[in-house]
Amino acid sequence: MERRRNEEIRQAVGANSGKVAAVGPIGCGCAAPSPTPASGCGCNVMQFDGVENAAISDEGKEAQTLKTALNVDLLVIDLDSCKRCVPTGDQLKVAVRLLAPVAEALGIELRHHEIVVQTPEEAKEHALLSSPTIRLNGRDIAQDIRESLCESCGDLTTGNTIVDCREWHYRGKVYSAAPLPLLVEAIMGAMLTMEMPPVVPSPLAELPENLQRYFKNKKQPTRCC
Repeated sequence: MERRRNEEIRQAVGANSGKVAAVGPIGCGCAAPSPTPASGCGCNVMQFDGVENAAISDEGKEAQTLKTALNVDLLVIDLDSCKRCVPTGDQLKVAVRLLAPVAEALGIELRHHEIVVQTPEEAKEHALLSSPTIRLNGRDIAQDIRESLCESCGDLTTGNTIVDCREWHYRGKVYSAAPLPLLVEAIMGAMLTMEMPPVVPSPLAELPENLQRYFKNKKQPTRCC
């Protein structure tokens, strides 16, 4: 009788082989369809729909690969000695690193770029109005441009030309480099409004007078030979 019952169960499993991927020990007398141990019999029968689970797994993998990109762009005239651009760039790296897990959970890919503008032509192409500039999907995080004297960038010019760099106003205080909380808030805000399409700033016909003065008097790199 027991052998006959086992044979019937095997035939049932074979008839549903397209759906049932695993069945526990034959002969326990339990036929629980759920992926939990059968209640009341003390056995460890695990039954599950292997085909459906595989489909869900594939869909999950596909969803993970289809991420929305958030471009985090830093545009500067110098990233070696400027006492405003360098720390701002460092803080931006920290902000991106801190928010990477949040972006991952939201299905967003943070794409961090650093662009050092070397010539007035490049500055026009990138629509650079002030250095440093941080853009999220093409949008400047500080629409009100405020600048003040940057002596370190003046040192990069002949005759110690007066060069102004951006200063950052945040919660009633003025910062020479972008503060980390400001950057975190800006990136989080952009992640929560990803329905807004990216923008591409139009190239400039003419640079601001401050940048014109900088590029006109910028020291040329010395050649070793």
